[in-house]
Amino acid sequence: MHSPNFILYFLSLNCEFVQIQNDMIQITRKLPYTPGIMSLLPMIYVGWSDSVLSPSEMKLIEEKISSLDFLSMDDKQYLKSIINPSDPPTRGDFRHWLKAIRKWSAGQQRIQRINLMDLGLRIAQNASSEEDKIFWTNEQTRTALYEIGKALGVEGYASSKLLLDRVTGEFIEDEEPYRALNATVLNTVLEDTHRSLRKEVKTLLCDPFFRNSYEGDKDVYRIRILSQLKQLAIRGLGRHGFPKRYGGKGDTAGAIAVFETLAYGDLSLTVKFGVQFGLFGGALYQLGTRKHHQKYLEDMMNGELFGCFAMTETGHGSNVKGLETTCTYRRDRHMLVVHSPNEESGKEYIGNALHAEWAVVFAQLVVGDENHGVHAVLVPIRSKGRVAKGIRIVDSGYKMGLNGVDNGRIWFDHVEVPVQNLLDKFGSIDRQGRYKSPIENPTKRFFTMLGTLVMGRISVGLAALSAAKMAISIAGRYSMKRRQFAPAEGKPETRIIDYPTHQARLFPYLSKIYAYHFALHHLVQEYAQSTTAQHRRIETLAAGLKVEASWLCTETIQECREACGGKGYLAENKIPALKADADIFTTFEGDNTVLLQLVAKGLLTEFKQSFHDEGSRAVIRMLAMRARHSLSEINPFMKRNTDYSHITSTDFMRHALNYRYNKLLITLSQRMRKYIRQGISPHEAFLKTQVHMTIMARSYIDLYVFEQFDSKIQQITNDEVSQLLQTLKSIYGLHCISCHIGWYLENDYMEGSKSRAIRRAITKLYQTIRPEFAVLLDGFTIPDTLMDVPMAQ
Repeated sequence: MHSPNFILYFLSLNCEFVQIQNDMIQITRKLPYTPGIMSLLPMIYVGWSDSVLSPSEMKLIEEKISSLDFLSMDDKQYLKSIINPSDPPTRGDFRHWLKAIRKWSAGQQRIQRINLMDLGLRIAQNASSEEDKIFWTNEQTRTALYEIGKALGVEGYASSKLLLDRVTGEFIEDEEPYRALNATVLNTVLEDTHRSLRKEVKTLLCDPFFRNSYEGDKDVYRIRILSQLKQLAIRGLGRHGFPKRYGGKGDTAGAIAVFETLAYGDLSLTVKFGVQFGLFGGALYQLGTRKHHQKYLEDMMNGELFGCFAMTETGHGSNVKGLETTCTYRRDRHMLVVHSPNEESGKEYIGNALHAEWAVVFAQLVVGDENHGVHAVLVPIRSKGRVAKGIRIVDSGYKMGLNGVDNGRIWFDHVEVPVQNLLDKFGSIDRQGRYKSPIENPTKRFFTMLGTLVMGRISVGLAALSAAKMAISIAGRYSMKRRQFAPAEGKPETRIIDYPTHQARLFPYLSKIYAYHFALHHLVQEYAQSTTAQHRRIETLAAGLKVEASWLCTETIQECREACGGKGYLAENKIPALKADADIFTTFEGDNTVLLQLVAKGLLTEFKQSFHDEGSRAVIRMLAMRARHSLSEINPFMKRNTDYSHITSTDFMRHALNYRYNKLLITLSQRMRKYIRQGISPHEAFLKTQVHMTIMARSYIDLYVFEQFDSKIQQITNDEVSQLLQTLKSIYGLHCISCHIGWYLENDYMEGSKSRAIRRAITKLYQTIRPEFAVLLDGFTIPDTLMDVPMAQ
């Protein structure tokens, strides 16, 4: 619709007006006021404004439009043009349509209960001549419109209400009374941003084109996933994370929201989407410069240029700094030569390896006699579907899960590429063959480059959480249907969710899912608005939350599988697919145990920096902190207080989690300092305290997540939602404490009587949350069609 030949396009469409908005010219197509078009316009208006047109809907609607004999060829051409997903209507189009509907629906504002098809028929009658009005009472015409309405999913009164409210400018009361707390209200708290975007993705996932993707033959499966990815690209869902000046949407948080929501569908599609637009596209944008952005980003976002992200090597998985692939500058040819020196230096587990035309390859950049460390370079690996010269690609074959993703291994045999292919934001080579970098320190340059992986870690954490939400929704619904054992002869059997043991299986995971949802979404907002000074802290949090969310995902899925008994093991249930597909999230974007060490190092660096920046004030603060901890340890009342209100209070849970983190941090720093003073090398000191580091890192994430859960609750104005989430937060906090009750007893933080009281309090909280279990599950708004819940026996 946005043609560069503005004048010709304007004249050819006889547009009513031109709108200048957001530095782009928006041309509103003038609506032909034919009765045939008016009969369909209300449905199309709502189909676009309240939903999204999926590929299957598109195909069916086009077929229906082509078969309608009361439409002229011009009518059909116009209608097909305004349902084209690659050319969606502008705001000007919507205003123009609404104006026309208002004009021809005079008097309809008095009719409050009318569906869109009948409204279209009445509008068509009003727009017709007297002799043609009878045509719109024809049952055949009415049936044809109803079939289109059904295809669009707008046949109910709720759909027409959206349009009639806008036509009349008045609010029409719903038939059902409004309840203070329902899943929709809860969902507005969970999805407080990008709700329409999430709804669009969910609607697409429910379409048959995007469903039923699981396939035994990996090659067939991969082709299907590839075609689905192309549809997502056509619909612009890969554009959100890139700047508007290159055709993107400039919405980092929106890009993460798309990825998170896609995880409710086929995780193979989610991962392939992430490889294309997150890893490959993200590397082009984050590591490249203007010349790369202008040349590649548009085609990448359109799905016309497919790429992969070649970092990991067989011999150097987590040790990115030690990668063996080389990228050597040839001064005589002003070219770069990319080479895999041995079999172990082959790029391993590369997603999109079998479909990609380009690879972002991470290699040691050698200029002259100097190695400048790991840099990224663009390498063409295919041309017109054929593997390029010097490239060897091997299919990784079948995997435990995600067999719709084409993973492979890649080797490079002295492959030459132009120097311009070096993604040179952090390091470049000029025409004289001299290496230059805005960051002189090689170590700092390396870690700055790796900082571009932050978005990927946040996204993987949220996708893992989506998989956990799916699993607990399936198991939870099953538990509310499935009955086992009657309390007495002649009495109905008990729902399994009403057994305390079943509640103890599911409710802790539900509380953690909510807690991590709020923590990760808070981090998304921080990341989207962050400055350079905040990057270190965000990198630490992104790594830690990815670790805990992915472990939470695998634990939740396993517990939910067992909670569904034999049903949870059947292929008809989505849990087995989730278990197979999501397990790798603990390895994606960094092995979890390795990432915990990164978190610990970040916290120790921050701890050390506070002493460097604040001097004596930091020492005084540390001594005061230790004094407070000592006071807690020797305070008999604190150690023995078993009152329910005290145990479930935010102050107690915060103090307990904060105490554990700070004590672990202080003792870790003391141990490391002691080893260094004894003459032990930093590496040996690191090995001696490695387990301590990971434990401390996890305690920090427990505290951070609790704080973000509490912070979110403070922002909620609906008292019932706030109270419900307070109960869930108490389950989360006490469960974190209970999991480490031995540590608290060892450190004399509490006595046995208090640990027993904590167990009793958790059981009571389970009973409190039980009546709201269904609402808490429905709050995720996962479409029923995506869950494939087995029927209870």
